[in-house]
Amino acid sequence: MKFCYVDESGKGSEAVLVVAGIVTDSYRMHVTKKDWLNIIATLSRILKRPVEEFHTRHFYRGNGIWRDLDGDDRTKVMNAILKWLRDRKHKVVFSAIEKSRADAADYSHRAGFTTSAGVPNYWKLAVLHLLLGIQKLHQREQQNKGNTVLVMDRGSDEEDVADLSLCPPAWTDSFYQYSEFVTKGKRKKKNAEPRLNQIIDVPFFADSKKVGLLQIADLFAYLLRHYAELQCGATKPAYKGEVDKVTGWLRQIAGLTVQDSYRWPATGACECARWYKQVAPNPLLRFCKDMS
Repeated sequence: MKFCYVDESGKGSEAVLVVAGIVTDSYRMHVTKKDWLNIIATLSRILKRPVEEFHTRHFYRGNGIWRDLDGDDRTKVMNAILKWLRDRKHKVVFSAIEKSRADAADYSHRAGFTTSAGVPNYWKLAVLHLLLGIQKLHQREQQNKGNTVLVMDRGSDEEDVADLSLCPPAWTDSFYQYSEFVTKGKRKKKNAEPRLNQIIDVPFFADSKKVGLLQIADLFAYLLRHYAELQCGATKPAYKGEVDKVTGWLRQIAGLTVQDSYRWPATGACECARWYKQVAPNPLLRFCKDMS
C-alpha cells in the first residue's frame, strides 16, 4: 500500500497554482516521519523557540519566526532538507495550472469546473489532474490494485476531492486508457473495474501541523510554483541570483519527480491530456527533462 500526502501552493492571487504530492510506501513512511520530527526539533533549538509547522512560504521569505535566521542560514537549511529528501527517494507527483491560460480555455464539455460566475476552479482542475497522474503511474505496476491512500491538508475542499476520487468525469477516461465497456470473447460487458481504481476510497484530511509529510508536500509545491513564476516573468526576482538558486534547488529534487509524460505527454496525447497541457505553465511542461 502507498500513501500520497498532498498540499498546494498558489491558491490565492498568484499566477500559478501547483498541487504536489509525496508518495511513500507504508513501510518507509515511518522513518521519514521520525526524521522530519528530528529536523523540526533541530530548527527549534537553532531558533530557541518551538517550530510548530514548517511553512515553506514563511521560511523562504524569512517571515514570522524565521525573521532572525538570515538568508545564508536559510539557504543552508534548505540544502540540508533537500539532500535528506534525495536520500529518502520518495516519488513526487504534481500538477500545475497557469491561471491566465486556464481562464482562456474551453469548458463546454467540462461542467462543474467553473464557478457560477464562470471563473475556472483552478484547484479542482489541478487536483483532478494529480489524481489522473497517480492512476496512470500506478496502474502499470503488477498486482497493484487500488493501492494509494491520499492524505490532504484539512483546509482543502473536501467534498470536491471526494467527488472527484469516487466519480471522475468521463472526459478524463482517455488520460489513462479507461474503457467503460470491455470485450469478453464476442460480448461487450460493463467494465467491472471502477474509474481511478488505484485510489483507495476517498482522501483523508489532516491538520498539517501534525502531519510532517504534508509539510514536505508544501515544500515541493512552493518551490515548483515559485520556479514557474520566476521563469515566466509573473514574479520578479527579489535578489540577484534568485533564479539560479531556485533552479538549483529544483535540479536537486528533479530525480524524485515522476516523468513528465505522466502529466503532459509530449507525443500521442489524448484530448484530455492536450487540454491539460494548454492550461499548464510552460516552464514546468518539460520539468524532468530540462532539469536532467
